[in-house]
Amino acid sequence: MAWGEDEAIGPDVTSAGLHVSERIGRDAAAQPDLEEALEASRYASHPYSSHPKEWPPLVEVAETRQLPPMLIERYNAAAGEGTALCGIFSDIHRAWATVDNSFFVWRFDKWDGQCQVHNVDEQAICAVGLARAKPGIFVEAIQYLLELVLVGVCCSASADGTDPYAELSLQPLPEYMIATDGVTMTCITCTDKGHIFMAGRDGHIYELQYSTGSGWRKRCRKVCLTTGIGSLLSRWVLPNAFKFSTVDPIVDMVIDEERNTVYARTEGMKLQLFDLGASGDGPLTKITEEKNIVDPRDAPYGGRRPNAARAARSPKPSIVCVAPLSAMESKWLHAVAVLSDGKRLFLSTSGGSGSSVGLNNGLQRPTCLKIVATRPSPPLGVGGGLKFGAVSAAGRAQPEDLALKVESAFYSAGALIMSDSSATAMSSLLVVQKDSAAQLSLPSAFGTASRGSRALRETVSALPVEGRMLCASDVYPLPDAAFIMQSLYADVECFAGFRKPSEKASIKLWAKGDLPTQHILPRRRVVVFNTMGLMEVVFNRPVDILRKLFDGNTLRSQIEEFFNRFGNVSKSARR
Repeated sequence: MAWGEDEAIGPDVTSAGLHVSERIGRDAAAQPDLEEALEASRYASHPYSSHPKEWPPLVEVAETRQLPPMLIERYNAAAGEGTALCGIFSDIHRAWATVDNSFFVWRFDKWDGQCQVHNVDEQAICAVGLARAKPGIFVEAIQYLLELVLVGVCCSASADGTDPYAELSLQPLPEYMIATDGVTMTCITCTDKGHIFMAGRDGHIYELQYSTGSGWRKRCRKVCLTTGIGSLLSRWVLPNAFKFSTVDPIVDMVIDEERNTVYARTEGMKLQLFDLGASGDGPLTKITEEKNIVDPRDAPYGGRRPNAARAARSPKPSIVCVAPLSAMESKWLHAVAVLSDGKRLFLSTSGGSGSSVGLNNGLQRPTCLKIVATRPSPPLGVGGGLKFGAVSAAGRAQPEDLALKVESAFYSAGALIMSDSSATAMSSLLVVQKDSAAQLSLPSAFGTASRGSRALRETVSALPVEGRMLCASDVYPLPDAAFIMQSLYADVECFAGFRKPSEKASIKLWAKGDLPTQHILPRRRVVVFNTMGLMEVVFNRPVDILRKLFDGNTLRSQIEEFFNRFGNVSKSARR
């Protein structure tokens, strides 16, 4: 926010605004880049810590909600033999699920008794996506598009204006329907500019293009973006009996909106990188494909070990999640891959060193996909109340029967949620986030720090839950609150280039940790869709923990321990 001379706000407010902006800039400059923190943590003996058992939890389940009765009834009628999908649309505060050819959508943050159903033709729904409607094509009320057969989504506010997501209506668009030519779509992803990309089981990526339609031009068409002359001949000329290559379909695609790149994960665990150009409107260009992103020479994955028999028994982990990293987290690291054993691989798309690929100006484009840093998996039992700083996982491979078994994962803005099924009795959610106490050892903008003080240290919390996590998503703040947050950080370099909508951009501030942002940001919330229903996971900031300690008539010694750990920063927040 630019604080100039303005008679409307007065000199005192202007001075206060300048002071706040200066402090925000200093806090941003003091934060080490994630790449630097990971490099420093290679030499740290305790990369993970655990929250004190006597304190209120860092992460807790605030509320659980059952699935809509009509959805359960429809699923039971299919006897579990139909095609069922589910997901979360955070942009409109809705959860969705499909059973065969029926699509259900309802509020995930509160149950208002409404669950809308949309039925398509007899064919089962195989992929669903939500895209912002391009301007000038549909009526103004249609703000989003559902990629079932292209359905308009109209979202309106409540009568008093306090709930911008109160009303939702679905508008069928029968003129915007195309055939898939026998190709089953596996996943759909969309950009903020309205581009719709679909991955087919034939291994190709398609774009669904639509317009008002004029003359000979069709209103809607499907364009294959990854095919070449050889592939066209193979698909349309050669019969299936002469096709000897094995198809490796894409099962997941994620878009980096800041750098205008697309990451695709295949069924055979290949990782592909595509470029959309500096503006995000260029043609989809394949940059590279990594077939062995998990290095087979790495000791924990069956590489060279003294005990050859044990190495032979260790299975190679699979990739369960790929997520982009925002510029708020790192200029040199661009994505993270979470493996089925809990290990994380941090990736860069830059061939050089110290180069921020496509950070703000978009002048440099991605050239490769390489592993720059790794993070060991949290040891089992770390969330059970171990003492602060007492967990060491660096350089230690866990026995196979004690290793994590991550079925699904979600990463966003420095927080990682993993669904672990290693325990036979009950599955659990492992929540990994930046240790707020470790931020106190960071230097000021004018100071220096040792390697150990800049090392990344994370806390791990375990939430025993019933059911397996299927997907998760951040709960975006309301538009008015998001606009205020974004304006406060408008002058920070790594935040200045963020585009609208501000609700999605503002959540990236959580990557800075709780201490510098707890006075500005609300408590972080994540909605988890599991096999039993929906649950809302809430992250408690240091100021929230302090409030709970005071409200619970806590012993003086525990209050003193809190201030010894977090300092006077949280005391001022309490005031």
